[in-house]
Amino acid sequence: MRTMTTGLLAAGLFAFALPAQAETTKAPTRKTLEQVVTDLSAKGYTIREIEMDDGHFEAKIVDAKSVVSEAKIDGYTGEILRLERED
Repeated sequence: MRTMTTGLLAAGLFAFALPAQAETTKAPTRKTLEQVVTDLSAKGYTIREIEMDDGHFEAKIVDAKSVVSEAKIDGYTGEILRLERED
């Protein structure tokens, strides 16, 4: 009987430990404006304007061939989501 009680107690404690562990997972952090500028510069772009809008960065950038584009950039990964050439 004692073994069964100890087993149930251990199972109960383990069940309470799982939700606590799930709560400690770190939420993804957003990139800072400086990080996005550094990333774009490393890719060869010159930044004319940049701002945060609805969780994304929007930037006017110029590539190595002097093509001016409007870029939408993911606020968490820094990935260019959309690139539209300006005329």
